[in-house]
Amino acid sequence: MQEGLRSPTVFNPKTIGESVAAKLKNPNACFWAGGTFIMSRPGFYPNPSQRDIISLKGIVDLSKVYHSDRFVEVGSMVTIQQLSNMGGYLFSHELNDAILSIGSSVIRNQATVGGALCTSNMRFSLCCILATLNAQVELRMITKSAPARWMPITKLYDRKGVFIYEGEALLTKVRIPTENKQFQVFRSIGLPMQKPEEAVVFGLQYSINQANIMLPSMCMVFPSSCFYMSQDFDNLLASINLPLTSDKIMKISKRLVSELKNASLNASALQLERASRLFESVLSEINTTFLAG
Repeated sequence: MQEGLRSPTVFNPKTIGESVAAKLKNPNACFWAGGTFIMSRPGFYPNPSQRDIISLKGIVDLSKVYHSDRFVEVGSMVTIQQLSNMGGYLFSHELNDAILSIGSSVIRNQATVGGALCTSNMRFSLCCILATLNAQVELRMITKSAPARWMPITKLYDRKGVFIYEGEALLTKVRIPTENKQFQVFRSIGLPMQKPEEAVVFGLQYSINQANIMLPSMCMVFPSSCFYMSQDFDNLLASINLPLTSDKIMKISKRLVSELKNASLNASALQLERASRLFESVLSEINTTFLAG
C-alpha cells in the first residue's frame, strides 16, 4: 500500500433503516448503488482521503418493482436495464428506446435508477427522461426517524443540475406514470459522460387537440451546467396555435436560448447552438405532423 493511502470501510446494511443509521454514524460515507459513475471519477481510488462506503446491494426493498394501471414504481437499486425489461411493455416505444439508448448494455446492467438520479453535480439522460414524464421520487431523510417524503424529480436539483439532497437523504423509490400523453420526444446530442460540456439532452411530452399543443412538459439538460424545466415555457408552448411559420419557430427558439443562458452561466456556445437547432427541429416535426394529419 502506498504511504498515506487507506482502503475504505464497507458497510452492508440489510434494511433502509440500517443504511440511514450507518450514514448517521458515518456522515462522510457515501451511499453506493451500481458505482458506475463514482468509479469513473478521476482520483476516486487510490485517494488519501478515501470515503467509506455504504453498499445498498443487500437491501431487498430497493430492488422491488410494482406496477398498476397508472404507474410503475421501482426501487432505487433496480438497474436501467431491468427498468426497460420490466416496464417496457407498459412504456411507450419512444420511452423504451430512450432508456435503451443510455450507455452500453454493460453500463445499463450495472447502473441503477437511484444512482443515475443522485450523482452530485452531473445530470444525464435518465433524469431528463423521467422529469419529462413528471415522475416522482421517495426520499428517506437522514435523521433518526428517517421520514419518507415524495416529491417530483424536478425538485431534486438546482438550476445548475446539482443534486440538492446529497448527504441529507437516501432516494428509495421512483414512481413513473404510464398514462402517457399522445406524443413523446427524447433526444441526446454529443457524449454526456465523456464530454459533458458539449452534450445536450432533451425531452418533451405533449398532446395535440385540434390546433393546440396540450399539457406540454419539456426538459433540457446540459450535463455539467444546467437542468432546465419551466412552467412558464411550458405555458408558452401550450399557447401555440398550429401550424407554425418558420419565423414563429425561430422566435420561440430564441426565447428558449435566452432562458438557457440565464439558467446556465457556464453553458458553452456549442451547447446553446445545439439546443437551439434541436428545439427548432422538434417544433418543425410537430408542425409537419399536424399538417399531415
